[in-house]
Amino acid sequence: MIAPDLGALEADVGRALATRDASRLCLVGHGEISLVLGWPPDDPCVACKRLPPFHDMDAFREYRDVVDRYMGALHRGGVPLVDTEVHHVRRRDGRVVGFHVQPLLPADALATEVLRRTTPSPDHPLLAQVTDTVVRATTDRVGIDAQLSNWMWLEGRAWQLDLTTPFLLDERGRPELDLAPFLAALPALVRPVVRREMRTLIRRWATARGALLDLAANLLKEELDPWLTPALEVVNERVEPPITAAEAARVHADDRRLWPLLFRLERANRWWQRRVRHRSFEFLLPERTTYEEHEMVTGTRRRR
Repeated sequence: MIAPDLGALEADVGRALATRDASRLCLVGHGEISLVLGWPPDDPCVACKRLPPFHDMDAFREYRDVVDRYMGALHRGGVPLVDTEVHHVRRRDGRVVGFHVQPLLPADALATEVLRRTTPSPDHPLLAQVTDTVVRATTDRVGIDAQLSNWMWLEGRAWQLDLTTPFLLDERGRPELDLAPFLAALPALVRPVVRREMRTLIRRWATARGALLDLAANLLKEELDPWLTPALEVVNERVEPPITAAEAARVHADDRRLWPLLFRLERANRWWQRRVRHRSFEFLLPERTTYEEHEMVTGTRRRR
């Protein structure tokens, strides 16, 4: 894996934030929290997930330590991980910007794209492998974001892709990840409420059933509805009580309200910081949420 010029990449990000012109950036994907940038931009071979700026080097080191321990816990739990390196750029203002750097893998190997090309069946090995991996790896201290958009299917093996938000809990059941840098994109007034919601989600993902319920709900987000019944057949062989299609639909409906709302709040905060307070806004935002993108592609809109 080549080492990207993260200084040059962050300079391009800075120009994009200042001018709203992102033409020099190579956007290869995004979730609800982070964008993935390709490097070099003209012929990318690595994917760089930019993290929010940390106040100083100590704060970044604390984050990197949690990521390292999380990756170690997943390794011990038998989770295949896409090769990931955590790097940083120290800016002139003293802030530190982190990047998760991974090889740029073929888009058609993303688990959701594999299922999109395949006739729905509980016998597809991807379903059993991801489910077994989640059941094996989750503990009362270790969670996993099991949605299939976070897995690559390479040579008959499922590899976990997204490690930017480490789901480690301390002995009191509190997330070890400091959420403050990630919540800074939101208006200050709503951050305490969102922090409580995120802590609840992380605790849910630290159970096999909770993580796999999220997997099922996200099949609906990905417009992979025909796969819901086969996936639940596989999942319910391994968890109790069984997850129902109605339960997955309720979780999807909740997420369909939550994440676009947070996105609108981020955009509102960007406007407020730039236009009213005349401050920089440090976060790259996508044009729309993944929920809206899937609806645009399929031409459908689910009833809320």
